[in-house]
Amino acid sequence: LDEEKIHLSKAAVIQTTELPKQVPSDQARYHLFIFKHTHEGDYLDSVVFIYSMPGYSCSIKERMLYSSCIGTFLEIIEKMGVVIAKRLEIDDGKELTEEFLYDEIHPKRNLHRPAFAKPKGPPNRGAKRITKSQTTQ
Repeated sequence: LDEEKIHLSKAAVIQTTELPKQVPSDQARYHLFIFKHTHEGDYLDSVVFIYSMPGYSCSIKERMLYSSCIGTFLEIIEKMGVVIAKRLEIDDGKELTEEFLYDEIHPKRNLHRPAFAKPKGPPNRGAKRITKSQTTQ
């Protein structure tokens, strides 16, 4: 943090159940996780970018550094050919469950979508007002 550079702190092959333990509760971090799962019969390896910000337990400088670098960091990663399936921002590692990641990558579609209904106006607008017409002089 003193150098204001992003360094790789850990690289490992982990399971989804181990992911919450990798998120520090006192420091901001960027995480790239390959989420291995099946969807509609296809086996997928989806790269998930996770930006963890533990709230106010880290310094203002650290929060500013991580939030201002996120766009450039993702741009560099994508130029390297990494296709990010989903970008997430979390404040607690406990949020990262297999169900949560699956629902974020493959959101459930609402099959019955109600049509937009224009709301009714107020029931009584009162008596009409008389307006004075302007006469030309």
